Amino acid sequence: MKWFRRICYSSAAVLVLFLIFYRVWFLRQPERNIPGNENVFVSPANGKVVSVREWNEAVLQECKGDLGVINVWTKDVDTAGTIISIQMNPMNVHYQRAPTGGKVISKQYSEGLFNNAVTMCNDYGIRFENEHNEILMQTTSGKNYKVIQIAGFLARRIEDYVAPEQTLKQGEVIGLIKLGSQVTVILPRGIRPTVKVGDKTIDGETVIAEEE
Repeated sequence: MKWFRRICYSSAAVLVLFLIFYRVWFLRQPERNIPGNENVFVSPANGKVVSVREWNEAVLQECKGDLGVINVWTKDVDTAGTIISIQMNPMNVHYQRAPTGGKVISKQYSEGLFNNAVTMCNDYGIRFENEHNEILMQTTSGKNYKVIQIAGFLARRIEDYVAPEQTLKQGEVIGLIKLGSQVTVILPRGIRPTVKVGDKTIDGETVIAEEE
């Protein structure tokens, strides 16, 4: 029975080490240098930009499938704008931050699948069918925009720390996707993207867009 006890002790040690690693590394929340400029949008996530795409309501209304989902996501933002998608991996910081100051208008959680978010299945780099959480926000200048937390194969729990009518500061922590996945930002007209596909982003620091 000694061999059995050794296996149990080894398994328990591995589990303890994993839990410590998870708490210390995966749930880390490092200090960020927030620009404090309400005319720019900082990245809500730490990861890699996988898509920067313009959108137009007139075109999306005629589409079904993935683009039909985008039409639903964008309708309470504007009639045109830009969509920026950021992919996170297990080594990235998993907390999300407010891109700019303003307030929360609404939020909506939707159950879904947990397909691999790393696989590019469309030009937007978004797993539309996965579990996701939409947070609609408004800038201090009155422009609506949206941050969407999207689950993936490993990320099976999305949390948000905001409530409707809550006032936010730029860079304030607004949520968490455990083990990382995707974060999509839907921007309105008049906001110019400043990142391109392949760029690495730091949550709360990297400027991804600015008012024209």
